[in-house]
Amino acid sequence: MLPLSDIGIGLVGMLIILFISALPLYFAVKFMGSEVSILKVLLANLIVGVIYFFVPSLIAFVLLLFVYKAMFELSWPGALGAWILQIIIAILLGVAFVILGAAALI
Repeated sequence: MLPLSDIGIGLVGMLIILFISALPLYFAVKFMGSEVSILKVLLANLIVGVIYFFVPSLIAFVLLLFVYKAMFELSWPGALGAWILQIIIAILLGVAFVILGAAALI
């Protein structure tokens, strides 16, 4: 059985990862001009994660767009734009983390 401190550290780590993974969507929806809070983005990410776990890919993608449309009050093209922008922001943040990590090694 794991000590309580290990479980607590694991939960805190999981929450930090969940928060960091929500940032690209937060910035994408904010850029699209919609009202958004980090809690709403976290909830949307959790809903989309459950959908992708239980539903085949193409249907899940349409449901993802529907979740974005409903939760962030976007149009269908706006939801698609937020999804594309989310990917671009995630890539840019990943590159920035790699560069910062490489710079720390020098």
